Amino acid sequence: MHMSGRHVIGENSTAILSTSHAECKDTCFDFSEADNFFTMDGVTTSDMDWPQKHKRTTADHPLLIWLSERDNYLAELIRIDGRGDVGDIAVMIYKCTVANHLRLPTHRVDEVFFQRMSLKKLGLRIQLGHPVGQHCILPHQAFNDDFILIDTDGIYEIGLDFLLQQYQILSFKSKASAYEFYHTLVHLTDNTGLSKRKDHYESFMRMVHEWCHLKMVKCFSRGHDPNGVNATSPRECAVLCPACPQPGKNLPHGWEDVTKAKWWLYAIFVAIDANFRLKRHNVSSNKVDPSLAKGWAYFVEETEYKAFLGQCLGDEQEKSMCSSHNTVNMADTKLSQGLAATGMGTVDCACHNMKRPNGVGDLQKGEKYINMDYLFFSTLCGTQLQMLNVSYDIACQWHKHLWARMKFLPQSHALD
Repeated sequence: MHMSGRHVIGENSTAILSTSHAECKDTCFDFSEADNFFTMDGVTTSDMDWPQKHKRTTADHPLLIWLSERDNYLAELIRIDGRGDVGDIAVMIYKCTVANHLRLPTHRVDEVFFQRMSLKKLGLRIQLGHPVGQHCILPHQAFNDDFILIDTDGIYEIGLDFLLQQYQILSFKSKASAYEFYHTLVHLTDNTGLSKRKDHYESFMRMVHEWCHLKMVKCFSRGHDPNGVNATSPRECAVLCPACPQPGKNLPHGWEDVTKAKWWLYAIFVAIDANFRLKRHNVSSNKVDPSLAKGWAYFVEETEYKAFLGQCLGDEQEKSMCSSHNTVNMADTKLSQGLAATGMGTVDCACHNMKRPNGVGDLQKGEKYINMDYLFFSTLCGTQLQMLNVSYDIACQWHKHLWARMKFLPQSHALD
């Protein structure tokens, strides 16, 4: 399959430049070849001189290394939430001195020969969000463990611990971005900007990614599966709408045998829409930055999704006969140069505004039927229903040939 050289599906898509104008008017991409090189403004990397790549080490792919130890991290997270192990607490030097200065962290101790030593070096840690003397079960040191307190009577080194959970709750309630949270910590460390410090923002984002993933799989008891986290089934970590009809959970016995006149009692209402503000730049790849939850919650499984889209590259989008349907008619003209995703498509519970399992996916070239069809039938997989109501702003055009298009989807997505 081929497509325009200015548009790429997925961030791990493969690009092969075609020089034959008879074969393609524009540059073309072939998704069947290996991911050896890419194109940029019509020039292949083989025609350009690039600096020699540095030797790869494990530090180049920290997320992949972390992924191989995910089960161990999850087991430890569950352990420390339980009774833990008292023997794990390290014995601190000058225990009494540290204990007497829990409320005086800026004091400095005179050691032999009147050499001053900070309480941080003696083992004192300040743990935000906890009463004095109480030990946090999930401490996380400040970046590079070099937090500096500028007080009215001096400058002090402080051993500061904060929690990733603090940022997670803050982002939910205050809508503060990770960028704002991180740079708040930077300015708390040095608000003058005179000290040259290493930027840890990328590392912080990776830690947040890993933390949220561990909290999700822990919440759904995946740490107690003898087969490990990888045994998680699709949609298993999604929170279902508690008010929608859920067979075996909130429906009476024999609900499926009611007459057609009462089907509306157990009807499902879904809403389909797209958001084109959620763009994602093509700055990485699935190999370096893999998905941690492979279709386990709200996003569809990416590998199968991209494979299906790759098979449909040559299909033309059907033009809308309705007025002002630019979403459909201009789908092929959406600017996607340098983007891995031009937006995001979603399928929600229309009554209660909750995302449906496997109902979210990236859009690579506008709101095309192949994307929205895949998301729509993905979220309905395994759903028992008598009546389905769909709300979609382009439903008058989208519903045409819907069942015919369904036949080209994977067999697992077909409805009876």
